[in-house]
Amino acid sequence: MIGAVTFLPLRRSETVLRPPGATPDFPARCIRCGRCAEACPYDSIRFLGIASGILVHTPYIDPLQTPCYLCQERGHDGKNRPVSKFLRCGEVCPTGALQRIVNDKETLSMVPKRLKSGTAVLDRRLCLAWQYNFCGECYFNCPLKDKAILACPPGVHTVAGGIRPYVDPVYCIGCGMCTYVCPVRKNVAESVMLRDMKPNFFEERYGALVHKLLVRSGDLVNLPAIRVTGKSY
Repeated sequence: MIGAVTFLPLRRSETVLRPPGATPDFPARCIRCGRCAEACPYDSIRFLGIASGILVHTPYIDPLQTPCYLCQERGHDGKNRPVSKFLRCGEVCPTGALQRIVNDKETLSMVPKRLKSGTAVLDRRLCLAWQYNFCGECYFNCPLKDKAILACPPGVHTVAGGIRPYVDPVYCIGCGMCTYVCPVRKNVAESVMLRDMKPNFFEERYGALVHKLLVRSGDLVNLPAIRVTGKSY
């Protein structure tokens, strides 16, 4: 049985962030059995709603809510370790709509483009690290750190070990962790005005700078500063 699920309307012009291993013919091969969601250890997988037409009840990931953790668990030493030999969603898929992928950093970083969830795109104009030399959450939290996200672009050297995040599309699998941890959000900016509420970690650490950045950038920007572009179906 599937527990509580979330449905998202899908417009024809939108892209979908599928679990890793989704084949190009995923909508035709997916039988809507829900096993991928049952197997996901982090409840990252949701289901498209009736407004999505022929894609109804197919799985997707919303990194703004819960990213794909690539079946990794962070130990007390700060290192990520696999919780299973394969990514669980692909391991239990009965039709091959989600291909089975070995769960190690090297294999995950070399997944072919046709089986990736998507690719992260960074807007440097909205990035705290690029604008104020203060952040690096996407880099430090990337499960494929130093492969999918580098501390700085190739050939660029920063002062005193500063971070200038750079996404390498060759290795990025599109898990959405960077999107999830990016503090450049409206609620973080607005937190500086809420004196009667105790700020959380992101609000306390980044609120003032995010507020300053968004005042300068205006309202017509897509947040957060780094987003994952999924596949069109």
